[in-house]
Amino acid sequence: MAADILTYLLKANGVLLLAAIAYYGLLRRLTFFGPNRAYLAGALLFAAVYPLLPVPALLPATTLLLPAASPLPLGLAATAAPSTLATTNWLAIGLGGYALVAALLLLRLLGQLLSLALVRRRSRPVVVLGQPVRVLAGAGGPFSFGRTIYLSEAALTDSASLPAALRHEQAHVRQYHTLDVLLTQLATALAWANPATWLLRRAVLDNLEYLADEAALRTGLDRRAYQYSLLRQQPGGVPAPALAFHFSFLTLKNRITMLNQPASTTRQLGRYLLAAPLVVALALGYSGARAQTVTATPPLPVIQGQFPADALYYLDGQPSSKQAVESLPSSTKFSMDVIQDEPATIKRVFGNTTAKSAIIITTEANANSPAVLALADKANLGSGYIHTPVQVNVLVPKALTYITQHYPDARLGGEVVEMKRKTTGAVTYQVQLVTGRRPSYVYFTPQGDFVAR
Repeated sequence: MAADILTYLLKANGVLLLAAIAYYGLLRRLTFFGPNRAYLAGALLFAAVYPLLPVPALLPATTLLLPAASPLPLGLAATAAPSTLATTNWLAIGLGGYALVAALLLLRLLGQLLSLALVRRRSRPVVVLGQPVRVLAGAGGPFSFGRTIYLSEAALTDSASLPAALRHEQAHVRQYHTLDVLLTQLATALAWANPATWLLRRAVLDNLEYLADEAALRTGLDRRAYQYSLLRQQPGGVPAPALAFHFSFLTLKNRITMLNQPASTTRQLGRYLLAAPLVVALALGYSGARAQTVTATPPLPVIQGQFPADALYYLDGQPSSKQAVESLPSSTKFSMDVIQDEPATIKRVFGNTTAKSAIIITTEANANSPAVLALADKANLGSGYIHTPVQVNVLVPKALTYITQHYPDARLGGEVVEMKRKTTGAVTYQVQLVTGRRPSYVYFTPQGDFVAR
C-alpha cells in the first residue's frame, strides 16, 4: 500500500514538474490568457488523475534485474512477498509525515474558508454602479470571492478608481476564477513538497489577474488611466482573506508589464501544440521507464547467505537442517524454493508445525529423484517444473483480457515462463506483473484460463 502511494506521488509530482517547465519556458509571456488558464488548470487535473490511469496498460519486454552479488543460483523460487520490513517501516513513516503536513495545509484552507464566512457576516449588502456588492467598515481595497464583491467604505469614496476596480472584480466573478484558486490550494496542500506546485500556483494567480485586467479594458476603459488607477490603489485597512482576489504590490509589476505587452501573434499558438503533448509524452515515457527496469527484492535473507533459524529445511526431498544446508560444498549447483507466510500450505505439506517458512533445496544431481518430485508435486514447487522462457505472444487474448480487467494498473514485466510439470507434462504459463516497483506473478493455462496458486 505504501509503495503504491509513493508511486502515485512520484508520478503526480513528475507531471507537475514537467508542466511547470513547459509553462515557464514556452507560455508564460504569451498574451493568450484564456488558453494559459486552460493549460494550467488542465495540468493540475492531469497530474491528479494520470497516475490512476492504466496508460500504458501493458508494456512488454520488461527486464527484471536481480542483485548482481547474489551467491545462490535460484530457480523459480519464492512463493512469498518480499521481506522488506525495515524499508517499509521507513517508507510508512515518511509518508505519514508527508500526510501530516498535507492535512495541516488542508486545515489551513478550511480556516481560510471560515474566515471568508466571518467577513461576509460583518459586511452589509449595497448596490454600487448597478453592481450588488457587500461593504465592510474601514479602509482597504476591493476584493472578491465566488460570486461576491467586497468594498470598503473608503473605496466607495474613491470615485476615480472605483469604476476600474469594480469592473476588474466583476471579471473575476463572471469568469468563475475562484474555482481555479481552490484547485491550486488543493494542489499545493497535497503536493506541498514539490516546488513546481508553488510555481504553478503563482502562475495561475497571476494569469487570473491578467484575465481580469483584459476583461476590464474590453469594457471601454482607457488603458493608461486604468494603469494609473492600479497605482493609486492602496492595500491595508480591511484585511482581505487569503483566498480572495485582492490588490497586491507583489503582482502589480507583472500586471503593468502584461498590460503593455504586445499582443502575441497567431503563430505563437503553436506553442500550445508543443507544450501539452510534450508534457503528456514525457509523463508516459517516465512511467514506462519506471516499469521497464525493476529491481527484484530477494524473498528471504537466504539470498545474502543468511539462512533463518526458525524455518523448515528440506534437502533433495527429505527433512534436513539449517546446518546441513550451510555445509553444502560451494561447488554444489542447486535450486531453492521458499514458502513463506502461507501457514495453510505449510501445514498441508509438512504437517502440524509452528514454522512460518520452509526452504527446500534441490541439488542438480537429484533434481529428478522420486522424493524431490513427490515433494514438488505436493507443495506445487517451482523445482517440480521445467522452466522455459517464451515470448509474450504465447498468451492468448483471453489471458491478456484477464490481466487488463483484474490488474488495470499493472504492466507486463520480464519474460513469460512456460512451466512444464516434470511428472505429468502439464503446461502453465507464469506471467510477471509489475505494479509500481514491486513484481508479482499470475498463472494461466495455454487456453488462457487463470490458475490460482
